[in-house]
Amino acid sequence: MQYSRHQVLAALAAAGSAPFFGRPAAADVPAIHVGMIPIESACGAFYAKENGFFQNAGLNVEVELNPSTPAVASAVVAGTYDIAFAGISTLASAHAKGLPFVLIAPSGIIVPGTVAGGITVAPQSPIRTAKDFNGKTFAASGLNTQSEYGPRAWIDKHGGDSTTCKFIEMPFPQIADAIAAGRIDAGYLVEPFLTVATKRDVVRMIASGDDAVGTTFLASGWFALASWAKAHPDAVTAFATAIGQGGRWANANPDKVVPIITAHLKTDPVLTASVPRTLYTDRLVAAQVQPWIDVTAKYAKFPAFSAADLMFHPS
Repeated sequence: MQYSRHQVLAALAAAGSAPFFGRPAAADVPAIHVGMIPIESACGAFYAKENGFFQNAGLNVEVELNPSTPAVASAVVAGTYDIAFAGISTLASAHAKGLPFVLIAPSGIIVPGTVAGGITVAPQSPIRTAKDFNGKTFAASGLNTQSEYGPRAWIDKHGGDSTTCKFIEMPFPQIADAIAAGRIDAGYLVEPFLTVATKRDVVRMIASGDDAVGTTFLASGWFALASWAKAHPDAVTAFATAIGQGGRWANANPDKVVPIITAHLKTDPVLTASVPRTLYTDRLVAAQVQPWIDVTAKYAKFPAFSAADLMFHPS
């Protein structure tokens, strides 16, 4: 069943948490250092900061861009960042390896009808079905990440065999041209690269691949070291509330987010306005976290665990 964006937003609003009203952040409040990769689904931090939601929650938040998810995770371990952004798959793998990360707030959510990325091939490629990917070379922005595991899950679910595919790592901006030049057979693209490539007619989207993960699921979120979260429970609650307010504001104001995105991510305003907007949720729901944990466990070959083990639970 497909849902309109209006229906989805109404459902999220109905399930939303109560707002947090804190004191304005004083100049002497210690800064909370936040790290994020430069993608729209992480821009909830900018929405919360520029709309004053962090300040209203009594927080002094400094946001820093970092191009690498592994580098962001390492910086959290080192104490450079107090809170950071990552895909759920990255956090699941980290948890399986014993890294003490806890999920403290949600970000982008996938629901029926939303498209955040897609499995793509050349417009004239003979690839039409999952079986057609057998033996093909497939580019992902990062190996052992959602951009590899999602396509693997889709291929396997729909009759192909992802073990026969050769997955290689390639930055998103290079994937479409590599497909067009015939250097690779397929690749996974997220927005805005997906819209850019399809408008240039250099790729054809086969599927989003999301149905192989779940129906409604959390794609990304904000995390911290368990020790930091336990030592700062009030800050965690305030941060999660402010981020939730930022997400609700973005959902309700898709046009107003464009100048914020372009200012911070240095993207083209016209292009940014033309791509589908990230849909945010303000509630951490274990059942929505679980799908990416299960998919990651299958392909990273570790025992699946309960989403509750990854989520922060204030005492």
